[in-house]
Amino acid sequence: MSQKFKMFSIMLVLLVFGYLFASPYLTIYQIRQAIEQEDSAALASHIDFPSVRQSLKDQVNAQMLQDMPQAPSSERGLAAFGAILASSMLDKVVDVMVSPQGVAMLMQGKQLKDSLPLQANSDFQTPPSSESTSSTHAEKASYKGRYQSFNQFAVEIQHPHNRFPTKIILQRTGLSWKVTQIQLPIEQNR
Repeated sequence: MSQKFKMFSIMLVLLVFGYLFASPYLTIYQIRQAIEQEDSAALASHIDFPSVRQSLKDQVNAQMLQDMPQAPSSERGLAAFGAILASSMLDKVVDVMVSPQGVAMLMQGKQLKDSLPLQANSDFQTPPSSESTSSTHAEKASYKGRYQSFNQFAVEIQHPHNRFPTKIILQRTGLSWKVTQIQLPIEQNR
């Protein structure tokens, strides 16, 4: 009787550790399935939108400040005002972009500009190229995942048309995982 209990306990512990190890891979699989099936509700259940939104805002603002040329001392006030204005505009763009559809495009390894929705009456709208519409199903992004810590998992998404990968960070919340950051290769696109 006690031998069976020991075996059962060992099997139970192994199953729990197996699940804990495999759970981020299962989450990535579920996210990919939701993207392929265009199921925005299923995708949204795996994403912490406020964290992703803040992560993208921080990246875009840091890159903007880094790219801003140093103004002479007489023009620094104007440059600071311009930076504040640009930052608030970029924050609005990120707010629009961080939707289930926008995140799905980023998680497919597509460019940031591809995930921005264009208004139907916009003068800047360009028709989608036949290359971009036909290649979405033919060429898929490759995913490489690894643990960064017990509660953090990173996935690099490499799309065949992009030089650098997009990185997705998942955080453990209880027994499940949620996407908390999307790290764009902004600083590498120089």
